[in-house]
Amino acid sequence: MYRRTRRAVVTSLLVSSVVCGGAVVLAPAAGAAVPAASCTVTPGPNDTYVTISGEGFTGPRKLNDGESTVDLAIGPDGTFLVKRFQKNVDYTVLAANEDQNFIFVNCKKVGTAATPKPENPQNTTPAQPGSRRDIAQGRAAGNQAGTAAAAKSCTTKPVPDKSGQQHSDAYWQAWTQAANRSFNRACHNN
Repeated sequence: MYRRTRRAVVTSLLVSSVVCGGAVVLAPAAGAAVPAASCTVTPGPNDTYVTISGEGFTGPRKLNDGESTVDLAIGPDGTFLVKRFQKNVDYTVLAANEDQNFIFVNCKKVGTAATPKPENPQNTTPAQPGSRRDIAQGRAAGNQAGTAAAAKSCTTKPVPDKSGQQHSDAYWQAWTQAANRSFNRACHNN
């Protein structure tokens, strides 16, 4: 292949890869089916490192992070697994030889299943003991308990069940006041 032709082919592959945002696939030989190669970047616990994994590759290959290029150990099944401490970079798997399929493959960033994001962060964060939020939670729970106790009978006042819950004294004081107030209000209106 002439240099000019080779340069034109590589340049067009680079441009098409940037436009498509994925892997570049060279046309395989007639009758040969080539599986697609893929590469993913998954953050580790506490975002201290990333794990880069790939499949569908033939060796030798190199991993590029935009600043440096290192050799990859491709297994006999076409997979690799690497841990890196450079988290905020784009990784690319490069072919070492011109005749290899998939000249380069951009690695896709994926989330980790080990650290799911909470749906409602307010409800998952415990209130600080004695804080306004802690007292407000005590009032809300006491209000519900007082109304429920009044619905059952106006002869028995609500009593807090402190056995399985860890709350501050301020929480329980607010709970008791709110429970008694809602109990009395519900029973006097009947």
